[in-house]
Amino acid sequence: MPEWNYENAAHLLRRAAFGGTPQQTDDFYTKHESVADAVETLLKFKVSKKKLPKGGRSFYQASRKQGRKWLTTMLKAKRPGDALREKLVLFWHNHLVSGHSKQRSPEHMAVQNQLFRIYAKGNFKDLMREFNRDIANLYYLDGIENYASFDDVTANANENFGRELVELQTLNNTEFAPDGADDPLLPTYTEADVRGLARALTGWVDHDGKHGVWNPDEWDGGRYDDNGDGEPDPVTIFGIENNNFRIDQAVAGSSDDILELIFARTDSDGNNQTAMHLCLKLWTWFAYPPPVPGHKALIAGFAQTFAAGGFEVDPVLREMFNHDAFYSDAAKTRTIKSPVDFIVGTLRALGVKSNGKGIGRSGRELFDWASEMGMTLFEPPNVAGWPGGSRWITTGTLLERLDFARRVAEASDGSNLIKFKKLDGFPLGDDAVDPAVLVDAVLAQLGLDGTQGPVALGAAQRDDLIDFASDFGATATLDLSSENTGDFRRKARGVVALVLQAAESQIF
Repeated sequence: MPEWNYENAAHLLRRAAFGGTPQQTDDFYTKHESVADAVETLLKFKVSKKKLPKGGRSFYQASRKQGRKWLTTMLKAKRPGDALREKLVLFWHNHLVSGHSKQRSPEHMAVQNQLFRIYAKGNFKDLMREFNRDIANLYYLDGIENYASFDDVTANANENFGRELVELQTLNNTEFAPDGADDPLLPTYTEADVRGLARALTGWVDHDGKHGVWNPDEWDGGRYDDNGDGEPDPVTIFGIENNNFRIDQAVAGSSDDILELIFARTDSDGNNQTAMHLCLKLWTWFAYPPPVPGHKALIAGFAQTFAAGGFEVDPVLREMFNHDAFYSDAAKTRTIKSPVDFIVGTLRALGVKSNGKGIGRSGRELFDWASEMGMTLFEPPNVAGWPGGSRWITTGTLLERLDFARRVAEASDGSNLIKFKKLDGFPLGDDAVDPAVLVDAVLAQLGLDGTQGPVALGAAQRDDLIDFASDFGATATLDLSSENTGDFRRKARGVVALVLQAAESQIF
């Protein structure tokens, strides 16, 4: 069992719940006696049926309104568990991908967001059953046009959802190598399986506004010719013939259920393949990505818990957050923050009470900042979602991160402001502040002083910041008696900007 200390408390709060101020971190630490105790607090969050705005004057305006509401919910989450719920909703948005670009109404993405809230830590198989008829998914992966046949003779299945169902959402396209990377020599399905899945998934071409409605008249069921010989061909998936394969609730849990078939698949070592894939995705999201020596063995332990528990997410999260590896240096140093993690984590660390709109008097909202950094909410780049990792950082997106840091630090009126007078330990109100005291206060506020983990600014970087604040030793003390002094505007805000712009602020 990992040790319960301030550093591990800060890490757990930062990775699972977007972090907080040093005071909030200290409160989280002191209120719990062990890692297990803290994890239980995190996982106590209740199902949320919060609804995002339905739309706007355009899809872009709808995205901004929905993004503003969602980001505000992340930022204002008072209980760590509520913040964890939002991070899980973001995980599902990146795993079960849909986007505004193929929707008929902006409301569809709001409906899907609510679905992810309901199932945030719930049963993955049940979520997939609902996702099959989710209106945003039906439009995004063309299920709404997946008619069995156009001529009542030839099979006409659309393969988009069937392919992504196995390649990205459940099985992964291959088994995993010992280091957790894909093993191209061990595929988990064939093109024939995709074709069979596509045929079995036909018929969801109607909807009641928010949910797909199965139309048996437009379902294949083995009634149509799939090989060009003019004769009906049975539906075959993973070598099993069954002309009643589908996903709807009427066959749930039976041999006719596609999900039962998929969720029963195992890899060459006997591990449940869907559990392996989902657990690796969750571990990458909350801890660190492969390849790492022995990574498959680590994930296999979580997968066993996941499969044995009927694919409930809650127990596997509990096991992950209680695992020694979650508190290792690898887990604390190997992950680049997503734009949402960077934005939300920064503002929460600085105690900013956000309304989701622009920084200061800027009309550029938080949604826009995330988009410019490469993460447009409700519009992932493709069906695989955001790739993450080092691909978050490009020449353009890094400049946006640096500019965001500057804007947050310098904003003195408008919205999303740092309330310096409310920051514990910040030397506001003193007209003779040692520059080193200012620097140390900022590093402590942003968790980069070494008390919250191995990601911290080094002695040389601290010296550089002190040189900046002291004009290379020419200024012995700073007048920080109010936020209106020249020293405060240039030096105090400047140090905040420089620390936020450091490479260490981009990882956790």
